[in-house]
Amino acid sequence: IEYELSSDQPPVLLVLGNSMNEAVQAAVRAAMRAAGREIDVPPSKLLLEGCQEEDLALVQKLLPSARDALRSMPGAPFDKVCDAAGKLNVWSTIESLLQSPKIFDDVASGRLTMQGAYCDVKTGKVQFLGEHPAEQSLLEKGPPLDVVRIASDASVPPVEALCSLAVGNRRYIKGAGGEQGQNYVLKALAGGGQLPAAIVLGCADSRAPVEIYFDMQPGDLFVLRTAGNTIEGGYGGLLGSAEYAIAGLKTKLIVVTGDTLCGAVTATGKE
Repeated sequence: IEYELSSDQPPVLLVLGNSMNEAVQAAVRAAMRAAGREIDVPPSKLLLEGCQEEDLALVQKLLPSARDALRSMPGAPFDKVCDAAGKLNVWSTIESLLQSPKIFDDVASGRLTMQGAYCDVKTGKVQFLGEHPAEQSLLEKGPPLDVVRIASDASVPPVEALCSLAVGNRRYIKGAGGEQGQNYVLKALAGGGQLPAAIVLGCADSRAPVEIYFDMQPGDLFVLRTAGNTIEGGYGGLLGSAEYAIAGLKTKLIVVTGDTLCGAVTATGKE
């Protein structure tokens, strides 16, 4: 989503929920059973032996919306609670999207409007819900702080890491790069350890600062630089550093960057 907003700058982001959503139904079943309404709960879908639907990560994420829907209509039938939970989850998703500094800034500045909608699968009719009812108060709280990734966190998937670099570079070339080197980030990394999203092998050319080009904060990249972005054969040196990041820091992506006007390449061409 951040990549699309950075490249094409669409004016509207629509979050669309739908009726008969099996994940929402599973969350509502769990909420109703916990509330003592087991008799009103329809049978669940067959799962693998020993697997309970309420133990699934997606169902756990939807449970707060299911519980809120049940509290707002405690005597309502199952289908009605599911529809209410589905609509509440639309608002919950918008709140999660506002945790992105990019999306938050675009909404706060008026460059982007976020709208909710809910589709009735049986009829195909879409009900447009409008903006989040508490959007103004959410924006008044100020932009969320960037999440600091530390060593105890899960590794960043390669595709996600590459998208982060692409989005950061788009921010840079549009003059919208952020300030790097925040004290709170450095303190968190010092206490919690590092978990870089990517290894970047770049040229040592002083005009090609990797972290700035990709608009990354401290802790995001494990940077290796040498003239001409080359690695000599054998172990140790840059190769050993890359191996350390892969084995010790759980980094899943390696990006090799070249640059125009590279002095090493130019000198080689003159030989």
